[in-house]
Amino acid sequence: MRLVTGLKFRYFNPVSRKFLTIVGCIVVLAFPSANAWAAGRAKAGKTVTKTVLGSTVICKKWGPLQLKLKVAQTITNGKVKVKILAVTWPIWPQHTVKSVFINEKALPLLQQQVMELQSSKIETISGATDITVSFKQSLQAALLAAAKV
Repeated sequence: MRLVTGLKFRYFNPVSRKFLTIVGCIVVLAFPSANAWAAGRAKAGKTVTKTVLGSTVICKKWGPLQLKLKVAQTITNGKVKVKILAVTWPIWPQHTVKSVFINEKALPLLQQQVMELQSSKIETISGATDITVSFKQSLQAALLAAAKV
C-alpha cells in the first residue's frame, strides 16, 4: 500500500472572514438581547388612581386629624407600588386660636415632606410635635389602605 501525499482533501470549502463577520452581525442584530426580551414579555402594570382616608387621630388636647390621600396605585407582576399624588386634611385640629395658628404653618410643611419623600418617614416639626405625631399615624393608615388591591 502506498500513501498518497500532496492531495488535498476538500471536505469543507474555505469560508472568508468577511462572510463570517457578516453572518455574525446578522445573527446578533436579528435577536434582541435577553433583558429586552424579558422586558417585552413582562406584564405591563395597570395604574389606578384612588382616594383613601387615613384614620382619625386625636391630637392630644388640640382635636382630631384625618388625612386624605390621592394615590396612583400600580400593580406589576403581583407587586403593588403606590405614588402619592396629593395630601389633604379634611379634619384638622381647630380647637383653639393657638392650634389653628400652629396647624396652618405645620400642615403644609408636613404635606411638602410627604410629597418629596413619598413615604411616612418625615421629620418632626419643632413646636408642632403633637400634630406631627398624629399626621404620621393617619398617613401610615392611609398608605396601608392605598396598598390594598
